[in-house]
Amino acid sequence: MPKIIINSSVRSDMDQEVIKNLKAILKDGLITYKKNDVNVSIKIEENSVILIRENDEMKITLKFEKDKKTNSFYEIKPLNLKIKITVKTKLLIISNNKLSIKYDLYMNGEFSDSFDYNLEWRDL
Repeated sequence: MPKIIINSSVRSDMDQEVIKNLKAILKDGLITYKKNDVNVSIKIEENSVILIRENDEMKITLKFEKDKKTNSFYEIKPLNLKIKITVKTKLLIISNNKLSIKYDLYMNGEFSDSFDYNLEWRDL
């Protein structure tokens, strides 16, 4: 499995998270890594991206397709609770070793926040 180094940022109106020089694995278009106690998987396909963040407490799956709305759930495991999520992808750029996504998130039909997600990677 090819090991890579990733740099990413997620910005919203309420928060910002930056990851610098984190080791990850890239295999068959799937990037996987662990940040704190969260396992992250990013499946990059020709015209879409699937992002999964999961730990013992929660699981969120987001699917991004340019200019489309997609549905998923945010699962709170200890409560066995699923909250419906709609993702409206405004920008999706997939290029060599780089990914940019701008999207709006809706929970139970209500606007939650706008996000700007960027990911870059290189061989270790």
